[in-house]
Amino acid sequence: MKKISHRRTSSRTPGKRWARLRARLGAPDAALTENGGLVVAAELDRTLGITAALDAQIGPVKERDRGLSGGEFALAMAAVQLTGEDHLVGFDHMRADVVGEGLLPAPVPPSTTAATLAARFDQPRREGIERASAQVTGRALAALPIGERARILAGRVTIDLDAKDIEVYSLRKEQVIRSYKGEIAGRVHAAHWAEAQVLLVGDLFDGRSDGRTVSPEQVDRTVDAVRTAGATGQILFQGDSGYYSHKVAEKIIARDCLFRLAVPRTAPLWRAVARVHDDDWIDARDYESAQVALIDYVPPGWPAGTRVVARRVRYDVEEISADARSRRARTVGKDQLALALGGELDEVFAYSFFATNEELDLDEEIAQAEWEFRRRTRIEELFRDTAYGAGLNHLPSASHAVNSMWMWGALLAYNLSAWLQMIAPLGTARRRIATIRRLLIHRAARWTTTARRDELHFTAEARELITQVLARIRAHRHLLAA
Repeated sequence: MKKISHRRTSSRTPGKRWARLRARLGAPDAALTENGGLVVAAELDRTLGITAALDAQIGPVKERDRGLSGGEFALAMAAVQLTGEDHLVGFDHMRADVVGEGLLPAPVPPSTTAATLAARFDQPRREGIERASAQVTGRALAALPIGERARILAGRVTIDLDAKDIEVYSLRKEQVIRSYKGEIAGRVHAAHWAEAQVLLVGDLFDGRSDGRTVSPEQVDRTVDAVRTAGATGQILFQGDSGYYSHKVAEKIIARDCLFRLAVPRTAPLWRAVARVHDDDWIDARDYESAQVALIDYVPPGWPAGTRVVARRVRYDVEEISADARSRRARTVGKDQLALALGGELDEVFAYSFFATNEELDLDEEIAQAEWEFRRRTRIEELFRDTAYGAGLNHLPSASHAVNSMWMWGALLAYNLSAWLQMIAPLGTARRRIATIRRLLIHRAARWTTTARRDELHFTAEARELITQVLARIRAHRHLLAA
């Protein structure tokens, strides 16, 4: 490539050092792409067999064996959302990028065809995506260093359950409804593997769907996915008060797992925590002014062996709002709050609780369990990452089936990012989808053919990084054979 150099101006022109290029706009060049880094996604597919795994688990989506298969379409949707497109028209944008589309394992369909194909993914086919993702996760984990792989597969498996509302602006969309916040929304219920940082199970329901109703069935699918990925350790489910139900706990126990579920603050619970002696409270881990204790309370109807851990945090009265609807005020007992607001107390305790079936006999075990439960934030990172990085900030269609598949496109994009960083880490910390897109995917390149060989030409900086990533991915091609 010819080097472009600026002409040095005459010394008689003070203050100016470089002459500007007088460039004109030329004809469009179809050999250029803004998504040259998709070559990384294509190589990841070849190494881990993503499309093949998806095809095997999804099954046929059309009566005639022609055009895109289910796995090819699912991966194409994930790739479109990985490039930052946040609507179905993104399929048309990708098709317009001839070189970028050519890097993918299969052609990208037009947006109208994409909507038609997405509508054919019913619940069994979407569950096939879950099973395929678990298989690919197992292959990607095999690329980790021995110590880290053993920690994830043989150690305790932490599954975080949570839900996220996706706001829309029309009640004409299928299975959307006003949530308790008044928003018209659909709700994503997900199960996230904290140690591996991958999504295992996901479903889209209406904005009032209850985790206590949908999660028992998700528990079965999650346990199956974890075992498919090769994990052998004890499984622990964690969830907020939206999953507080004895039926959820019974299902978790039936699958020989542990649970930690946040407990709503009720009158019997306030009476139980009031009976705890001051000497029974121990300092919380990494939380100043906080203490934890095991209280004498078992939720009615819950399985035998259930116990409740309480945490209290000391606050000055000035830090408590007089509005009883405020978040912090709701964590203070009514009697204590009334005394504090009446000027009779200088400080108060805010309480939170969770139920568990773990055997917590030592103070260190209680403090450790509370510390781990308090740090269950990685699933929130999943929702944030897919919303701002993969288009899961809205639902693009009136069809529930299409919106569910759009959700899975974002979740697959999240898992693609996770698998890539297992095989070819980009630093010590997990990078978000938007960062992966900036560093790898959105890289301008030119396609040429020399001696019947296709080549992509990047800038020097991009070429160095992409070359390193491709070399690391190719070094693990044996994973598919295993």
